[in-house]
Amino acid sequence: MQFLRRGENPNLLIGIFMLLLLAFLAGPNTLPRIVAEIVPEYVFSGVPCDWLRSSDDRARHQSLLGRRVTNPFELTVDSSAIPLEGSGALTIRITIRNNSLGTVPVVYNPNQIMVGDNGTTGMGIIFSNTNSLNGIFPPRAPDPASFPESDVRLLGPRQSCVVTLSIPAGNVLIDPVLTSGTAEVRAYYRSNARGALTPGAGTAIYPDQGLWQGFVQSAPTIIGRAGAGA
Repeated sequence: MQFLRRGENPNLLIGIFMLLLLAFLAGPNTLPRIVAEIVPEYVFSGVPCDWLRSSDDRARHQSLLGRRVTNPFELTVDSSAIPLEGSGALTIRITIRNNSLGTVPVVYNPNQIMVGDNGTTGMGIIFSNTNSLNGIFPPRAPDPASFPESDVRLLGPRQSCVVTLSIPAGNVLIDPVLTSGTAEVRAYYRSNARGALTPGAGTAIYPDQGLWQGFVQSAPTIIGRAGAGA
C-alpha cells in the first residue's frame, strides 16, 4: 500500500505567466476565461508548503511578533471526487494559513504527514469514519527536544501554504466506507512545545526555537463530495 504526494512543477508558474501576458494582449475579456481554465486552484490557495523557507539559526533569528501570537493558524481541507477507475487517485489538499502579522514557524516534514493522530507535533488528516486508510502510515516518532531547522518552515504574515496528498484508487475503491459518500476528513496541526535550542557558538538572543504551541483543526469535508475542489 502506497500513499503518494503529488509534486508541483515550478516551471508551471512561468508558463502560466506567459499565457496570462498573451491573454492580456489579446483583450481584457479573454483574461478571466484563461485564468479560470488554466490556473490550478493551489495557486490561489497558497504556495506548496515544500517551497516555504527553512529556518536559520533560531537562537538569533526570530520574529518578535511571531513569538507573541496566541492562535495564528487556520486550516482548511478539501477532497476530490472518488476515482472512477483503478488508474486514478483520491486527492486531499490541506491549506494552512497564518492569520497573524508576524512570521510564524511551522513544523513541516513532507514525509511525516500522518493519516491519524498519535499526539506528536506535525500535520495530518483524520477520517471520522473508520476505514482502510487509517493507520497506513506508521506513527511519527516522539517529539525531539529540538526540531531540525530543515523541519522548521517560516510562514509569513497572512501567508498560506498547501499540502497535496494523493491516495491511489486501489486503496480507495475497495473500501465501501470511503465510496459510500458519507466518510469525512479533517486536517490538523499540532505543536507540543516551543522547541529547545541546540548548543551553538555565540550568545543566544532567544530562549527557545519560538514554535507556536497548541492544536488547530479544520472543519470536516465529505470525501467525494460533488464540487469539491482538489
